[in-house]
Amino acid sequence: MKPEKRGISPGVWTALAIVVALGLWEWAAALGHVNEFFFSRPSLLWQEFLTMVSSGMLAKHLTVTCQEAGLGLFFGGVLGTLAGLGLGMSPRVSRALMPLMTGLNGLPKLALGPLFIIWFGLGLQSKVLISALMVFFVFAFNLYAGVRSVDQDLIGAVRLLGGSRGQIMGKVIWPACLPWLLASLRTGLGLALSGAIVGEYLGSTRGMGWLLSAAGDVFNAQRVLCCVLILVVIIVLLDGVIALLERRLLRWRPQGGR
Repeated sequence: MKPEKRGISPGVWTALAIVVALGLWEWAAALGHVNEFFFSRPSLLWQEFLTMVSSGMLAKHLTVTCQEAGLGLFFGGVLGTLAGLGLGMSPRVSRALMPLMTGLNGLPKLALGPLFIIWFGLGLQSKVLISALMVFFVFAFNLYAGVRSVDQDLIGAVRLLGGSRGQIMGKVIWPACLPWLLASLRTGLGLALSGAIVGEYLGSTRGMGWLLSAAGDVFNAQRVLCCVLILVVIIVLLDGVIALLERRLLRWRPQGGR
């Protein structure tokens, strides 16, 4: 039996593509093909990053944004999960409330940010609420779809064997909804962070959103790009952690192509 050939992992290809893109960017800026005032260059962004780290600026503002996004993801995720499970297990209630949920989800949530600032002030509460609202509907709709996708024959069989409502939830519905929950978590990461940053844009004196706004006001494209790249790296790293958790928790699922 021939040993299975292993190609280059996707992570290596991703890293290679990033290195090539950064190299082309630096080369184009060095030759004058890219205006450094508007687009900067990787070497200058690295210097800006070191300056922000050494001055304590990055830690100060990033801590605030991560706290807001983390609390928003937690509260929005928990409430959305409970709403999705409740609607999925109550067909009559879902028929009455799902049109309302769909209508509310269609509202421009970011446009509601100024109202939250007016109602709850410029502090932590308004940013957490904006962030939570951004992720609530993702969890609610995904968990609702997860419950509705459960095989009803399987639920009926468990009932025939004497299974209680709690056992059906714990042994049948919840395991079936776990992939939907993890998918919601991966999507909600970026949305929670976006909600926190938008809230800081609208009214704040600290946080990455405020830092981006202040840098944009003085046309400091170098700091804006540096902050954007930092946020991208954070989201990618957190998504990798959740992907690893997903592989651990969902080992029972058959893997495609194997």
